[in-house]
Amino acid sequence: MARVRMLVAAAVTVLLAGTTAEALADPTPTAPPTRPASSSADPGTPTTGATTAPASSAPASSAPADPDVLILHTDTSAGTRSAALRGELRRLGATVRHTFGSQQAVSVQLPAGTRVRRDAAARLGALPGVRGVERPVTRTFDRAPDVPDDPKLAAQRAYLDAVNAPAAWARQHGTAAVRIAVIDSGVDVGHPDLAGKVVGRFNAVTGSSSVGDAVGHGTFVAGVAAADTGNGIGVAGAGYDTSLLAVKIADRYGDIALDDEVAGIRWAVAHGADVINLSISGPAASTAERKAIEYAQRKGVLVVAAAGNEHSTTKQYPAAYRDVIAVGATDVASRRRASFSSHGAWVTLAAPGTGIYSTVPRAGSEDFPTHAGYARGDGTSFATPLVAGAAALVKAQNPAMSAAAIRAALVRATRGYAHSDLGRGQLDFDLALRHATPTTRTSGAAALGSTGAIPLVATSGAPRVAFRVDAGPRLASVPVVSGTARSTWSSFGYANGTHRLTAVDCSEFGECAAQGATTTFTVANAAPTLDSPPRGATVSGRFTASGTGPGGVLRLLVDGREAAVDRTAPYSFTLNAGAWRDADHRLAVQTCAAGQARCDGPRSAVTTVTFDSLHPAVTGLSRTRISPNGDGSGDTARVTFTLPERQDVTVETRDAAGTLRSRAHLGVLAAGRHHWTWRGHGSTGRRLPDGRYRLALVTARTAQGVTRHGLSVRSAAIDTVAPRLRSVRGNRARLYPARDGYRDAFRPAATLPDAGSLTLTVRDSAGHRVRTLRAGPRHGSRAAATWTGRTASGRVVRAGRYRWTFTVADSAGNRTTSRPYRLTVSAQRLRTVVRTLERPAHTADVGGTARCATRRGSAWSGGLHLVNRCRQGAGDVSYAAYVFTVPKAHRFLRLRLSAYGYAGRTSELSAYYERTDGGLEIPGAVRVPRTRARWYPVSTVPAASHVMHRRVRVTLILSDRYRGANDVDIRSVRLRVTLRTLV
Repeated sequence: MARVRMLVAAAVTVLLAGTTAEALADPTPTAPPTRPASSSADPGTPTTGATTAPASSAPASSAPADPDVLILHTDTSAGTRSAALRGELRRLGATVRHTFGSQQAVSVQLPAGTRVRRDAAARLGALPGVRGVERPVTRTFDRAPDVPDDPKLAAQRAYLDAVNAPAAWARQHGTAAVRIAVIDSGVDVGHPDLAGKVVGRFNAVTGSSSVGDAVGHGTFVAGVAAADTGNGIGVAGAGYDTSLLAVKIADRYGDIALDDEVAGIRWAVAHGADVINLSISGPAASTAERKAIEYAQRKGVLVVAAAGNEHSTTKQYPAAYRDVIAVGATDVASRRRASFSSHGAWVTLAAPGTGIYSTVPRAGSEDFPTHAGYARGDGTSFATPLVAGAAALVKAQNPAMSAAAIRAALVRATRGYAHSDLGRGQLDFDLALRHATPTTRTSGAAALGSTGAIPLVATSGAPRVAFRVDAGPRLASVPVVSGTARSTWSSFGYANGTHRLTAVDCSEFGECAAQGATTTFTVANAAPTLDSPPRGATVSGRFTASGTGPGGVLRLLVDGREAAVDRTAPYSFTLNAGAWRDADHRLAVQTCAAGQARCDGPRSAVTTVTFDSLHPAVTGLSRTRISPNGDGSGDTARVTFTLPERQDVTVETRDAAGTLRSRAHLGVLAAGRHHWTWRGHGSTGRRLPDGRYRLALVTARTAQGVTRHGLSVRSAAIDTVAPRLRSVRGNRARLYPARDGYRDAFRPAATLPDAGSLTLTVRDSAGHRVRTLRAGPRHGSRAAATWTGRTASGRVVRAGRYRWTFTVADSAGNRTTSRPYRLTVSAQRLRTVVRTLERPAHTADVGGTARCATRRGSAWSGGLHLVNRCRQGAGDVSYAAYVFTVPKAHRFLRLRLSAYGYAGRTSELSAYYERTDGGLEIPGAVRVPRTRARWYPVSTVPAASHVMHRRVRVTLILSDRYRGANDVDIRSVRLRVTLRTLV
């Protein structure tokens, strides 16, 4: 009864205001008790990862933050100031809140009123030059727990030690030249631990420089990031001597309008922020917010954001945007992920988020009502400024580092929590500084030699040094020992002459500076020699060449083009002369670097050799993979070859190492096309092992005492391993072949870890094959087939039980077939039907909003006589609430409510339906004149949003519309349900 009274009161509000039920999307706002009801945040809007949320918090959604605020995205920056836009805003009575020029966006405030809100988005979106209209989502702060004070620095020791902050501070105190922008609820700038640290202020809500913090969240975050450290009082800030920019984007209750956040980000960028801290979160992404963050990143600002306190893997924004550092929270005491922390692959890293001790407003605040000056809090909101402070220390260590380089250093500087789903793990401050690129410069770089492996040296004070020759790849860094770094560089493959050597300083982990010491040196390696074939020789078919070189890799050139490579001495090359035209060719060898990364070394003298070969050609191979296991599928491959003239033919099979495994002499064959069958057997007649093979067609012909040779080679493989078939899905499925969109296609699927094609075979209960189908294209290792219950001729199969199997076959002919699975084909189909549910009127939850709205005896047994004698226009109603249980259905289409009865005098009946989202819908009303009893159609609504667990909750309302008594005597109530169901 209490629930019905609450909903009736909400419905009366709608009736009096004359608005739609959209205004009642959530009739039970969860505003904090300190807030006036008119200022409460929409409980359906996203919440942040600021601090641990109360257990009773409503689930987050992506509802619009403020229906009176819109963000317009235009084609150009000038579009935000166009005459058409200004004119339409005047007609709507709207005002501009913020203009984001380079983002090509503007936010506007609409006048109050449901109709204006409904029409404005469409009217503004239709203007020329307007690309889109965005309803901003809210970013708000969760509430911090109320925990008694502890001693200040001692209260920080556990989590500061966990991130190795003291060791980092021994290396780097930071600098006031580096700025962290705390974009939050404001900052108590007069706090003893923050006084003098704030070098810039901006209130995005009011456009002023007043950043007082009534919430307390921003002051807490600012203290964690950069409280005055080493001043003998209070707490230590992660960023030590780092400066702060205080940017207020929240009202006094902690609610944030998204356009204020965007304005705050852009102000921070314009005022020299190096790091932006966003301890806010919500599950809904925003175009305007994303563009603002991308703008900051383009300007070289590192953005750090809270991953949220949702205890789930749901992405939270702004943390989940590209290149933002998404910070999860750890629990130092348990050495586990904090119980509240959001997590998942999208989280970048983590920092302690429990028991964090920091500054709070001296005059008290909403988040910390019983604390003044200092307090303790939990949440990813407070883990985030620890990371922002560490980033500021890295920036101070090397001001030349880009935001991307700082982010990379932080990501590398993580330890532990590998299996906590918190990205790379927990940040280590000291490790982050050690990953920063050095700011020192090497000196005295030199190359001590000119041939072969040349020693390289440089003088440096950095942990490591890396060398680079010319514009080539940087060599692996080497340690600096007693101020000197030593390495060795192979000069093979480089041209003889002058080269440039560069030495750069690197961190102990190999992150290197962009600039360093440079010098020049000379390479003078000896040229290689081609030993065979000799000058003037004639080669035919397969032949071998050899050479001698000073070291490195040697390649053979034919007419200046690479023909073969040998990586180790003694150097030899096997070629097929038949691959070139019969003529004189120029041969030479040249030295290359290992891996052939560079082949600019000296060349040998050119040797001219005559190529004179036969030219047989393997023109076809029926399959490149065979499975000679005797099952009749893919056991052999047919080799087709062409001879341009009569030749003696032999086919050789060699393995991947070049070892001869079999030789088949085919005899002397005439010119023309021929075939040979490869069975995958060795010279002993036994099957060769699985692997890659080369089938070489070797030919010879002797004429006038001269023997010429020919060669043609094709690759093939033996593979007798059957492909695997896993995770088959679709057993015991039901198929309804009628083409009505309801389960009219059977789509079984399977995982194929190996290459192969999948075939679906369907058989009837007698075992007769009904249909064979190839699966569709694979998606990764997953493949699926589709059967619509029809034969190959298109005829629908009979209803009944069927069996189906999957068969996967690879290119070698190996097959794997699944076990049989069950499938039922049904003759039923979806049809639209109407079901009528009727019940006596008295079976209701009956009441009224005042004593004048009540009931009295009905003229019918089981009837209900509603009476409303209240003052006209007072808003009081009498009501009867019904719950109907509807039949099972695939989809519900419409609900129509009717009442059978009569009125003592003209009255008005209406009804409201509860929606699945908890809201109400009042589709209309029916006038009941003073006449004989009959059925009155009260209202009709779409059913989809009103059927919950097969129940429909609907309430009849008798209003005070007419002066004097309003009364309706109802015998019965009928709900006609139009639905789609299987028949």
